[in-house]
Amino acid sequence: MDLRSNLRKYLPLIGFILLIGLVLSSWIIYLPNIPEKTPRLAKRKAIILCSANDFYGSESEDEFNGSPDANFTTNTGNWFFTDSETNSFHEWTSFGNETLGSLYIKPIGPGLINASLTYNWTYPLYEYALYNISVSVQINETGNFVGKGARIGIQWLDSSDILVRTDWSTYLNATGNKWRNINMGGVCNNETENELFKMKLILAFEGDFVGAGPTDSVHYDDVIVDRLIQVNLTDPTDPPPDGKINSDGFPAQALQVYWILKDHGYTDDNIFLMLYHTGDDVIDIDVFDIYTNDLNRSGVLADIDVENDDVNASRFKQELDISNPESFASSIRAKDQLIIFMTDHGSNAVLPDKNATFHFEADNSYINETEFYDLVKEITCERMLICVDCCFSGNFLNENKNIGQSWYDLPNCILISAASNVLSWYWINNKNPDGFAGSWFFHPFWEQLDLNQTIMSAYNFALGFIPSINFPKPVAIIQNPLMKDNLGINDTWSFDSDPQL
Repeated sequence: MDLRSNLRKYLPLIGFILLIGLVLSSWIIYLPNIPEKTPRLAKRKAIILCSANDFYGSESEDEFNGSPDANFTTNTGNWFFTDSETNSFHEWTSFGNETLGSLYIKPIGPGLINASLTYNWTYPLYEYALYNISVSVQINETGNFVGKGARIGIQWLDSSDILVRTDWSTYLNATGNKWRNINMGGVCNNETENELFKMKLILAFEGDFVGAGPTDSVHYDDVIVDRLIQVNLTDPTDPPPDGKINSDGFPAQALQVYWILKDHGYTDDNIFLMLYHTGDDVIDIDVFDIYTNDLNRSGVLADIDVENDDVNASRFKQELDISNPESFASSIRAKDQLIIFMTDHGSNAVLPDKNATFHFEADNSYINETEFYDLVKEITCERMLICVDCCFSGNFLNENKNIGQSWYDLPNCILISAASNVLSWYWINNKNPDGFAGSWFFHPFWEQLDLNQTIMSAYNFALGFIPSINFPKPVAIIQNPLMKDNLGINDTWSFDSDPQL
């Protein structure tokens, strides 16, 4: 067979192959440019933990309250008077508030008064208790009073009677010749490294009754002392056995964080919420908002992953363990970001060397700072924000116990604590002048984040927050929150930044 015959034989096959090639070439040219593999988008994830809702209630110092030393029904002589300017004197008078009697300071004549009445506390002191003092004050003036006015205070002394510090209220410089109330509080803690051994109550006055008349004076009456203790001092892992209050302070704080994250685009698939709220089926974070129950916001239920009795240290450790393929932490990838928020009681007295522990009310278990660090350091992600909201939380986020100097070396992390190695304080419900339930530090902190403020701006705002109990000092002094930024982005990272918080 010659060449021409062979070509005729295979010509249809060659034509078919050329046609297929032409079709494939045209399809490839006009096909959209689809990459071989679409990369996984980075996700924003969060673990929110609330593991308790019990607080101590206020305990009245009944042996003192109502005694003549407190309501001045008689002059016991147990209040000691001093005036550095020697322009006044003090007396007991039957003129009183609701009872027959008050102590008063009266000018001798024109000139500055810088005087005080001091009471040496003779009742037991409880370490880590907040002592709240309330005093009725009336300033009577017929002329022109000039000066700072009246205030109350607590002096703390060591075993050698050396003054460690004084907690002062704000000044009250006018009462309209009526009774007004001053409140203030001071915590019996030892962060100064000086043991607090004694307490003194101070009723002070500073000013000048210009053109003083015979009735010009400042009166004090009805001194009331209450103490608040947030942990069981015998066993700090256990909630207080007596007088405890089932309240919504801790669950409210966790739900505030949850709803803010939801409002800023976090999905329930990417939020792992562990919420202990036994006995609290209605939780109202803020009395001023439109929601009366933040567990169910107008038909939208909070998606709780682990609830009540199942919220314990064992389960929390499981969810932080990346070696557990079923854990939440195991779902986190290198380009993701993670928020960890924890709220509950904390202690520095369970383990030796003041190691911090975080308490779980369901079974009285706890996770200590080393266990927490060993789990979290294995999580690989782009960036991380860790917020620990408990007493002694500065210690909890500090590997070597030197508060503020040797924080965890997680390179991709910002760490924030509600307090240093001292108590942190909370509103147990929203029945208070501030109208919210939760942390004095983290509630205003998250409110500011919700307004698209940076972490640094929110942190500074919360440091300056003064609870509406006439507390004389901002949270920065009351409990000394701490922040360590290993990322260097606290002044830019927010819900409005790129990438977003």
